[in-house]
This record gives sequence, C-alpha cells and structure tokens, in this order.
Amino acid sequence: MDTKHEQIVAHMIREVERGHIRSGHKLPSVRALAKMFSCSPNTVVRAYQTLERDDVIYPVPKSGYYLVEGRGPASARTESEPIDFASTTPRGDFLPFQEMEHCLRKAISLYKEELFGYTDPQGIFSLRNELSRYFHAQQMFAKPDQIAVVTGAQQAFSILTRMPFPGEGRAVLVEQPTYFGFLAAARVAGCPVIGIHRDEHGIDLEVLESYFRSGQIKLFYTVPRFLNPLGTSYSLEQKRRIADLARQYDVYIVEDDYLADLEEDSKADPLYTLDQSDHVIYVKSFSKTILPGIRMGAVLLPDRLLDPFIRHKNAADISSPILSQGALELYIKSGMYKRHAARIREHYREKMRYAIEICARVFGSGIHYTCPSSGVFITIRPPQYVKASALQDRLLQRGISVTNVDRHLLPENQRNDRIRLCIIGVEKPRIEAGMIVIEEEIRRLERRMR
Repeated sequence: MDTKHEQIVAHMIREVERGHIRSGHKLPSVRALAKMFSCSPNTVVRAYQTLERDDVIYPVPKSGYYLVEGRGPASARTESEPIDFASTTPRGDFLPFQEMEHCLRKAISLYKEELFGYTDPQGIFSLRNELSRYFHAQQMFAKPDQIAVVTGAQQAFSILTRMPFPGEGRAVLVEQPTYFGFLAAARVAGCPVIGIHRDEHGIDLEVLESYFRSGQIKLFYTVPRFLNPLGTSYSLEQKRRIADLARQYDVYIVEDDYLADLEEDSKADPLYTLDQSDHVIYVKSFSKTILPGIRMGAVLLPDRLLDPFIRHKNAADISSPILSQGALELYIKSGMYKRHAARIREHYREKMRYAIEICARVFGSGIHYTCPSSGVFITIRPPQYVKASALQDRLLQRGISVTNVDRHLLPENQRNDRIRLCIIGVEKPRIEAGMIVIEEEIRRLERRMR
C-alpha cells in the first residue's frame, strides 16, 4: 500500500491532470491536506517538496504553494505553447528575488556614502575579503589582493583579450566549440584566434602541447566543466596535464568556471587548484546562479598580471556598481548564497538526469547526444543528411527554439551539424514534449533529404 506521502503526491497530480488546479492557482493549505488524509503536516510538506523537485509546484514565502505556469490537463497542452531550449536565462520563480531585494536594500544603507563617489576599481575590499573566504571553502586559496571584481565575466574576457601578457605570443587558443561571448571579445580586441577540437571526451593533449610549444599562444581559454554548448567536463587527469603543459611552456590559461556551483563531485577540482606555477587565471560568474542583471563576477589573478588587469579595468568603467558589490557581499556573507547554490545544484542535477533519460527513450539510432552529469546543456547531432539550420527552422515553426552550435565555432570549423539545448528554463514535462518534436522533425528531414 502506498504511504500517505505517496498518496498525497498522486492525488495532487490527478487534480492537476483533471484541470481542478490551474496554472498560478494556490494549492490547498498544508493543514487542509493533513486533515483530508489524516496525517501530520510534516507529511504534507514532504509531499509538496517532492512536487516542487519535480517542477510541478513552487513555494511563495508566507503565502503557500502554487502550480507552475504551463502545468495543467494534458488535453490543454498544444503545440502552440512555445518551448525555449535556446535561452540561458533561469526561470523567474527559481531566482532569489526577495533575498536579493533584501541585500540591495541593506547595501544602500551600508554604502550610502560611497554612492556619491567612485570606489576601488579592483572592487571594495569587504567583498573581496568575503570572496576570498568563499573560494577558500573550495580549496582555492586566493588572498583578497589577488581577486578583482568585474562587471560580469564578459568584462573579464574583454580585458584579458586586450591587455598585454608576458612573452611573445599574440594568439588566443580556444576550444571548438566554445562560449560565443569569449569569441566576440577576442574578435573585437583584434586577437588572432586559433581553435582546438573538443568533444565529449576532451581534447587531444598532444595537439595542445604542439600549440603551446609553438610560442604563438598568448592565452588558452577553456571551460573545464559544463562546457557551453556540449555540457561535458574534463577529467581530473586531463586538467592536471593541461596545468603541467602551461607551466612547462609558460602559457597562461583563462579558466571560465561559470557553473562551478552545479558541480556535485567534491573531487572535481578546478584547474586553478592544480596550478603550481601561477599560470591559471580563474573567472567566476554569478549570473547563472543568482540574477543575470546583478552583473557580478570575480577574477583570481597571478601577481604579475594583477596591475595590468586593474589598469585596464579602471579604464573600462572606473569601478563596478557599488550596490551590486554590496548586495553580493551580503548575500554570500549571510549564507543565503550557499543555501541557494545547494538548491539549484540538486534541481539541475535531477532535471539533467531526467532529460538524459528522455533522450535515451526518444532518440533512436543515428541521433547522437552528449550526456552531462549535471549542468544545463545538451548537444544533439542528427544524421549526416540533416542540417542544423534546417532543423532549427522546422522546430521554430512548431514553437521550439534551439541554438545552432555553429554559433560557438570559428568560421573555418562550422559544419552546420549540431544543435544545442539549454534546459535551464524548461519544465520537465515540456522537456519531454520538446524532445519528441525534435525527433519527429529529424526523421522527417532525414526522409526528405534521402
């Protein structure tokens, strides 16, 4: 016999499917359900937490639980409802609006005098001190003086591609595919850009060594974990070897660790912790885990690069916004960030596992996809006859947005053969519905091209 907890979960799902509870509607109170099922309020709370993890409902503090927008009877779901696999913006009800509003109000009170002037271009010391403690907890022992606060990771990429580096190298080496924002920064800076192939298994370390040995590389930009768009990560051994090669050939590495908070393997150290020779520049973004509009990031720099970086930062914006800095400091110091990070880590891990299960069930032979353990990205490679651009257009006609992986590649490496899905803002049932349509359109295009 099902437990009371399971009975409540099943009951609520039936109510949703029958249309008795509509999107945005408040669910019965914990006390009402406890009375209905003759159980303790704690049992109802556990049932609601299960439904929350499954993306069916969401809590509103001091109000209750509500049905997620878009949930409802199956018959009401039509293809006219868009599914956005292209956007990398987190879902609104999963962002810490109220917590950040509190921190912003507190920051106004604490830093009201600084609002009338400019602050340290490196970032206010109290925030850098808090960031130092945050990084220490992750075995990255950077002092406050080694940390620079930036107006989003994109500003760091813009500065790093423009500023001079020791040595004669002038070219930037990037993985293929890679984050298109870094490609844009390098393009505007006028840097020669060289690509090195990366797939779900990593890169060819012998090829990497040949590039490092050539003396032409100014820096190597890498996303060791949860690469956008593949979603996959390097092994610890691969990261150790990359760090060793950087030391051996005196090449600097820019490590973009934008989704570090989604890592569930405690032994999956970043490159920065493996660096024994001060050749790794660590870039941390807070956009994907807090609020993109806060525009806050941090850079951990080798001593010999700190001064030129700060000079370029000062020339770019004088200083990052004091309110955003103050709010981030309070958010981390209060423990709210740690709790929020744990919540989203579990949420996206479960959502990714669900998405991979759907891929395995829906896609047959000839449709290859990456299988990340967590993160938010999956790459799909249809059969060779199907072009990604044609598939993207067909899906858009059916209300599904995806990204062509060519956006993440240098022109000479574009093959028009893969699409990227981002699950960050798509609910579980919509993931399955979207995958089914993707498979249908791939097969339709394959038959037509054959």
